[in-house]
Amino acid sequence: MPSNKLTWIAATAVILVVAIVYWPVLHAQFIWDDLIDFQQHAWLSQGDEWKHYVLRGFNYWTNYFRPLVVGLFTLQVRLFDTAPGPMHAVSLALHLVDTLLVGILSWRLMPRTDARGPAWLPACVMLFYGLHPVLVESVAWIGCQFDQVVTLLTLCGLLVCTTHMRRALRAAILAVLFFLAACSKESAIAFPLVVVVLDWLLAFGDRQAGDDNLPTSDAVRLLLKRQWPTYAAMLAAGIAYLGFRHWALGQTTNPFSGHTASVFARLQEVCFLYLHYWRTVFWPMSGMGPIHPVDASMFGAASAAALLTDAAAICIVAFGLHSTLRKASVLGAIIMIVTVTLLPVLHIASTNFDSSLYHERYVMTGLAVAFALLPRLLMQKPAPVRLPRLGRPLLVAVGAFWLLVAVFNIRTTLPLWANNINLWRWAAATYPTSIGAKSNLLSAYIDANDYADGNALVDQLQSGHVSCDYCMLNAATLALAEHAPERAAKALEVVKNIPGLATNKELLQIYLVLTGQMLIQQGHFNDAEMVLRSAVNLDPIEPLARVWLAVALAQQGKKDQAIAEGTVAKQLLAPSDRRGAQTILAHVLQEETDSTGSPPPAK
Repeated sequence: MPSNKLTWIAATAVILVVAIVYWPVLHAQFIWDDLIDFQQHAWLSQGDEWKHYVLRGFNYWTNYFRPLVVGLFTLQVRLFDTAPGPMHAVSLALHLVDTLLVGILSWRLMPRTDARGPAWLPACVMLFYGLHPVLVESVAWIGCQFDQVVTLLTLCGLLVCTTHMRRALRAAILAVLFFLAACSKESAIAFPLVVVVLDWLLAFGDRQAGDDNLPTSDAVRLLLKRQWPTYAAMLAAGIAYLGFRHWALGQTTNPFSGHTASVFARLQEVCFLYLHYWRTVFWPMSGMGPIHPVDASMFGAASAAALLTDAAAICIVAFGLHSTLRKASVLGAIIMIVTVTLLPVLHIASTNFDSSLYHERYVMTGLAVAFALLPRLLMQKPAPVRLPRLGRPLLVAVGAFWLLVAVFNIRTTLPLWANNINLWRWAAATYPTSIGAKSNLLSAYIDANDYADGNALVDQLQSGHVSCDYCMLNAATLALAEHAPERAAKALEVVKNIPGLATNKELLQIYLVLTGQMLIQQGHFNDAEMVLRSAVNLDPIEPLARVWLAVALAQQGKKDQAIAEGTVAKQLLAPSDRRGAQTILAHVLQEETDSTGSPPPAK
């Protein structure tokens, strides 16, 4: 740990600066999937259901397995009673901890001189990492705690690598950290590779000063001889994780199940993504946003620009690999660590797992380790780059300008992440043809009771003959909110004819609840009861199905059954939604006809 008081003072000052810059996030609301995960559904907030959803089915997932962070979400939801502010505070705290760990790791990795290097260097890398605009998404969106925790555990693992301890203890700690990281997010597959690259750098880093006598093959054998317990323990941890995952999900996903049109197209896609992520490391201020829908068909065509992209990406990887293996250079290690942390998101082994081709947050772990290695690169002898006389002042000026632009970017971007309307207006303005952006914007309008803008968007979608399942569900939600069941019926008829509706649990659940509410507004209470019971059977802890089932039962005079369903529904509803549901249930249970309430929109 740093012993220099000036280093700690500077690090503390950086943490305060980063916290002040990001402070507005504490006033933000739930956005995107957070509304479903933490407010509208009772996955984590009620009873013992969290024990099931920690392992499987959270947010309708079928292939993701992230029990550690879902458990963390459960703790937050219950501790903070589904309030967004404290959960945003946890995200900010995780970012600050990651920033501090970057500084501590950078200090541990600095060359061992008498003074241990300039005291300001760890604080400097902390400042650049903490205020890097590529991380705005991870701080502003609570759902990105998956990425933050993986980065935290990876940094802790690398700190273990820099600590002298018994080999058995080192192996055990790193195996546990790898297992926990894997249980946080699948991208932790890069954890062992990052450890190996850092071990190589720490073992043979002096070869870059001219000692090339040890062949690479002998160096590999020597490293394995020293660290085989660690690598064997991480391998065992990986096998244990796969067994745990298979037990929880009941299946093992084949990562090679999909492919693009050709090997050439896949290569083009991988190289494009790789260079894009490098661009975000150096200049992330442009092109940011919640979604990035890119037409992958463009990668099937050869062009001069595409071939240059391929060549540049291949050259970067080749240079990094050669510099790491032959010279154990810091620059090569930085390139290889960023590369291996990006491997899970470069679409090498799988098809697109998201409607967006890329997300800024995916570069987080590689960026953290790269910044931690930067002081070691700057202090190595001989210097990697000989700066001219005015080079250092110019470099300082460029860095200061970059930081000023970064702070401005963060402060102007945070309000766009503060609520769903701002977020999806931004996305729709950036990608006017994106159906997903417009569907989510429509959901945001309905959540905010902004029916005028909602109807205008529905008219726009219908006039453009846009094919969008969730848009039609939202159109039905909007119609029911305005007590227009005939309009709702037209939208639901479109959804009814969607191929695969019966096998899409999320879509079918919303469709059944909306159909039940429509039948209530039409006065068909018996039919509504049948439909809503199907919805309850499909997802017993979905509260809105039970709310409207209670309404349908009450309207038929089945008061005792209505009270039972209403009691369960109120227990399942988030605190912020209970008052409106209680009002609806109180009216119908007093035999007053009031079926004008509406469920939240489809997402």
